[in-house]
Amino acid sequence: MPTVAVATDFSPRADRAVDRAKLLQKQMGGKLLVIHATNQAADDQPDMDDLTRRMRLSTGLEASDGDVQFLFPSGAPTKAIAHSCEKHDVDLLVLGPARYNTLGDYFLGTAVDYILRSTTKPVLVVKMRAHADYREIVAGTDFSPGSAHAILTAARMFPEAKVHVVNAWQVPFQAFNKDAYAAEEVERDHKNKLAEFMAGLAEREGRLADATSETNRGDACDALRKGLEVNPNALVVLGSHGTSGFRQATIGSVTSDLLRYLEADTLVINSADAE
Repeated sequence: MPTVAVATDFSPRADRAVDRAKLLQKQMGGKLLVIHATNQAADDQPDMDDLTRRMRLSTGLEASDGDVQFLFPSGAPTKAIAHSCEKHDVDLLVLGPARYNTLGDYFLGTAVDYILRSTTKPVLVVKMRAHADYREIVAGTDFSPGSAHAILTAARMFPEAKVHVVNAWQVPFQAFNKDAYAAEEVERDHKNKLAEFMAGLAEREGRLADATSETNRGDACDALRKGLEVNPNALVVLGSHGTSGFRQATIGSVTSDLLRYLEADTLVINSADAE
């Protein structure tokens, strides 16, 4: 059975992540680990009774439940959370964004960014309220092995969810290459590659034969936003490594931008081993 972990600092901004983690535990079965890093030295013993009381109040959970466990690791929160996930071999880590700068601008902050960079586990960044199970996945692809790995992993994690795959394309040196035929040629090439990519996914995971796909002109964020138009509550899926369009060197600029500006919950799958 899968193990889902969620990190909380006891603040209201962690509520959506905790609520989603509760829903995921019910959906997937298995165990729920709730992590609060104490930010204290290992030899500085915290008041465990007080921490447990605050955990109960902030999450509405009881560690006495057989499938729920509270963890209070010592040390800096970023390292403590990442270490706890590796130690307990969790299947999914759920986080909330650090704070909201402006409407539509989610600031991940040092903690979330560090954890995304340092853990090998799938990380779900939650922004939306958890009203229901994820019924649809919108996944970005650049046709790389990494993005294929991310889509396959997400499809197996959420076997009941519909899958929609999007690809972004742009005309190289567009300022100097404005002929219509150039755009048509690039678009045709991406459509052919997308069809081949989708066929490859279906060979490896039969249910993806029913997956839908589209390729859109623009950047990665534009493509995903268009893909979310039908269902804004869909789960966005990204791989941590790619080759173009959705490329990031460990969690880099493209993924950071997507996590910052997309309103949807976003699942980042570590795809380094797939390259």
